[in-house]
Amino acid sequence: MLGQNYFQTRSRLGTAVRELGDLCEMAGMDAARIAMLKNLMANLQDPFLFVVAGEVNSGKSTLLNAIFGEDFCSTDVIPSTSQIAYFKYGKEAHEFEFSEDILEIYRPNQFLKDFNIVDTPGTNSIEPRHQQITEHFLPAADLVLFVFSVTNPWGATTWDLLDRIHNHWRKKIVFILQQCELRSEEEVKAILDHLQKTAQHRFNRRYPTFAVSAKQAFLAKTTGLDTSTLSPFSRIDDLEAHISGVVESSETRLTKLIHAWRAACFVLNEVKEKLGTAIEIIRADSDLLSELEPAVEIQKGRSIKKLEPLFTSLDQSFMSAGLQAEPLLNAEFRLLSSLTPSSQNAEEIEGFIFATTMKAVRQNVESGAKSVEEDVQQLWERVSKEMKQHFNLSLSVGEDGMPDWTESRVRLCKSVEKATSDILLELDLKEELTRRFKKRGRAIWSFIAIAVVAVIGGVGLTVADLAPWNAIAYAVAGVFLACGAYTGGRSVQNIRSFYSAILNDQRDKLSDAQRTAFGVETNHFFADFVTLFDPLRTVCREHREKYEPHIRSIEKCEKILAELERILTPVEKHLKQ
Repeated sequence: MLGQNYFQTRSRLGTAVRELGDLCEMAGMDAARIAMLKNLMANLQDPFLFVVAGEVNSGKSTLLNAIFGEDFCSTDVIPSTSQIAYFKYGKEAHEFEFSEDILEIYRPNQFLKDFNIVDTPGTNSIEPRHQQITEHFLPAADLVLFVFSVTNPWGATTWDLLDRIHNHWRKKIVFILQQCELRSEEEVKAILDHLQKTAQHRFNRRYPTFAVSAKQAFLAKTTGLDTSTLSPFSRIDDLEAHISGVVESSETRLTKLIHAWRAACFVLNEVKEKLGTAIEIIRADSDLLSELEPAVEIQKGRSIKKLEPLFTSLDQSFMSAGLQAEPLLNAEFRLLSSLTPSSQNAEEIEGFIFATTMKAVRQNVESGAKSVEEDVQQLWERVSKEMKQHFNLSLSVGEDGMPDWTESRVRLCKSVEKATSDILLELDLKEELTRRFKKRGRAIWSFIAIAVVAVIGGVGLTVADLAPWNAIAYAVAGVFLACGAYTGGRSVQNIRSFYSAILNDQRDKLSDAQRTAFGVETNHFFADFVTLFDPLRTVCREHREKYEPHIRSIEKCEKILAELERILTPVEKHLKQ
């Protein structure tokens, strides 16, 4: 694209100016400011004007098509070669005969939004009235392309027109030797040298001079043929680079660009000053509310850490319940109980541990929940005071203006109680102890039964005076009684070990469950606290929804204008030199 850097810079500035226009309207700025910005951008949108001159059949139209890569200037498009063709952008293709000598041709080619083209009649067919009109376009032209055909570069009419052009406009002139595919390389080089020497002799200056094959260039851009061969052979790259340089170095355009940029910076500062208070309020609101969650997290950590003695007490209450239940366990080991085991004792042991532990949990958790409530209340008093001072808004939290934490506190207590109850129900002491008690009873009964049989046998043997067999029978009875006593003692030890293992195993599970429940509900407790500030969040959200789009627009404009500053400041310094 010709002049790509300039048009990219202009486009970015246009984006910033459009954003500023919207900001000005929103902020109720002076309408003159908006009008000024629109006028500045309208001036920047003025197309560059290129005037093309040369003899008939010098290849002017083909050259223009090649430069812009579109077939907009074919000879069959122009109704009369005796008229000056003035190409402009139009949404639909049409022509308008501005005068007898000027035909305005509108085409939907996008590049015509940035470049207007004046294609003059051949200098060898130009009439006196054409000359005056042609010279009318030249002062406004950003670039004048004098086209010489390589087959006849010596046409006197072209040089005569050059003679008549005022010296002030010669700096915009470029010589183009066209149709170079019709000559050899040596011939083209000789003709170029002659053109430059002639210009030096007649005008005492050297004009930028280029030899091109517009036909080859156009084919390379539009047909998709072997561009690697056609494009270099066309030699048009150097000409396009020169034209881009003219576009990007136009003092008039660059000065307008700099003025528009400075005006945009000035208006942006005005907008920022007018919206500054609202923007700072939004930022302060957001900063203050953003500090709420960190403050809650810090206090929540302190509250849970402060409850470590509570968790220790809960743990001790469970183990204490187990110790207090041991007399019930010991009662089962008495001889009569051992011989007549039942599930009642086991049920009493399990029920005692459950009831004793739950009672201790209710007492301790209530105090823990109140401790959390006190921490939340203190945080509320501090934070709500700060929020009220900042927002000048009283939160509606109850008849007396204080939150009621009862529901949160009760929920915390019930959650920990439920977690404790669920773990205690997993003890499964009743069934297992009952089974062990009965097994112990059956073993003792077996030894006693054998011992009784042996005693009866011994008595019979004694009556029969069968010594020493009676003594042996009594000895067997004694042995089985001893074995029964040993088995009973050993089973007591096993049952006690089982009992202790169950308690220790459930102890860790119970502690984890209680801590988890307490942590979850403490989080909910503080979440309820944060919810109280939802009205303030709503106010802030409404402010942000109203002003944040404008803040983003300001930030976008600032970024664009800062980038343009890096580009345009060196240019401005150069123009002042």
